[in-house]
Amino acid sequence: MAERTILIAEDDASIRAGLADALQAHGYGVLTAADGADALKLALTQEVDLMLLDLNMPKIDGFKLLKIMGKECPGVPSIILTAHGEEKDRVHGLENGADDYVVKPFSMAELLARVAAVLRRYPVRRVSAESSLHFPGGSLNPDTHSVIMDNGSSVPLREKEFELFHYLLAHPNRIISQEELLLRVWGSHASASETRTVAVTLTRLREKLDFDVAQRIENVRGRGYKWNKS
Repeated sequence: MAERTILIAEDDASIRAGLADALQAHGYGVLTAADGADALKLALTQEVDLMLLDLNMPKIDGFKLLKIMGKECPGVPSIILTAHGEEKDRVHGLENGADDYVVKPFSMAELLARVAAVLRRYPVRRVSAESSLHFPGGSLNPDTHSVIMDNGSSVPLREKEFELFHYLLAHPNRIISQEELLLRVWGSHASASETRTVAVTLTRLREKLDFDVAQRIENVRGRGYKWNKS
């Protein structure tokens, strides 16, 4: 079975380390963040299957992070970590999109059981660039790195054009920053010149696509790009 990656967003260092050790011992990949801002950055730039989320974090608190994640990463489930007796926090967290909660102090056995239960309800999110993806009017062919239209025509793409289009299609209706595209498609961190590379590649890609298809790749001013699936 594919390894699932869990993001631990917890400002208490001892709890964070204990969770990481237990999850890694049970075969999960782990990412950690000590505050909400770092957690959000990781969620937007890494493939995350589940978030363990403390509600009382600095910079961006858990409630706000849940709302942001609901818009930016709607396919990522979450389990909130709450203090004993804070029923209103648990209710508020569930109302804002959390899938489950665990009350501190909690047993590791209970947490692992809840993690497994939530992950069973969600498929593995990773989409390999070797897989084909369909869109209205056509599909991507990974064997030939080309767009195959429903009318039978074929449009060859350069390697990065193909990978960029594939990544956008694999994350529909989500705004994807230039930094994320550089990291996930080019494998590098953003710089002024590299950011321009994203825009140039996207322009070339749009020019090769049918107008109706190209129009679905939207520029979101100041935030990045989005494949409009609807």
